[in-house]
Amino acid sequence: MQEKKNKRLLLTLIALLLVTGGIYWYGKRNTSFQVDKDTFHYADLKSVNEIILESPAGKVDLKFMGSAWRVNNTYNADRAMVEVLFATLLKAEPKRPVAISLQDSVGKAVEKNGVKVSLLVGSNVVEQFYAGGNDRKTQAFFRKAGETPYIMTIPGYRVYVSGIFELPENGWRDKYVFGFNWRNFKNLEANFPASPTDNFLVQMDDNFFGVTGIESDTAKLNNYLDAVSLLTVDEYVTTTPELDSLGKTKPVMTLTIRDIGDHEYSLRIFPPIKKQKYFVQSGDAWAVLQENKIRGLLRPKRYFGK
Repeated sequence: MQEKKNKRLLLTLIALLLVTGGIYWYGKRNTSFQVDKDTFHYADLKSVNEIILESPAGKVDLKFMGSAWRVNNTYNADRAMVEVLFATLLKAEPKRPVAISLQDSVGKAVEKNGVKVSLLVGSNVVEQFYAGGNDRKTQAFFRKAGETPYIMTIPGYRVYVSGIFELPENGWRDKYVFGFNWRNFKNLEANFPASPTDNFLVQMDDNFFGVTGIESDTAKLNNYLDAVSLLTVDEYVTTTPELDSLGKTKPVMTLTIRDIGDHEYSLRIFPPIKKQKYFVQSGDAWAVLQENKIRGLLRPKRYFGK
């Protein structure tokens, strides 16, 4: 009797093991999947000469124009941001498909509210997908039109992958205020509306740059010109009624630079309206600079004397 009982227990154990194994294998088969890491990669990124980013917020057209990237055919692009964009296109890869129950809603949301990313070689679109994310911007989704949306990641980094594609036009602009070839520099004029005696003009004098009307300290002047040539904004900002009103007031200082072709590049510096932040107007664009960048520019004429 005991032997028959033991046999029944053994058969029961074997049956349980088979059922458990079957459940494990079936579950694993249904939760495992092969993800093509190159789903959103274009093999020859070096040949891409234009990237168009389109969303409900607007269109950004980044195009290589022979020697530099341009933003909407109007501004020089920030080279560092373009490098980040290409690094993202190279390194971003699908982690897994969006859960089946969410694929329809996520896919539609990405195509409707996300950014349509188009890579061009010449005038031909060679790669295209949509990039977006969840409301908290903690998960990024890519989707090719009508296909499965994927959760995206950059291995080794905890970043919101779609963020780079969502930058507005101002986010792509070159941060250098005076973005021209300084080999073509002709002169610099500084004006202080509230104190005209502090005004000065820097131009070539006997093969050396000097401040007109005084014997200049060459070291101070060279350091000043270096600071001006390397001046960058912290960020460009959208014009507001507050800034429109500020623009109608007298600036603390206006810097005007001319090149040998008599093209003018100007910067108007206004009193800070936020703690340690100066608003400046370069051409028709507004930007923010921290006080430490402005302080060294507000030099009166007497500062450059020996």
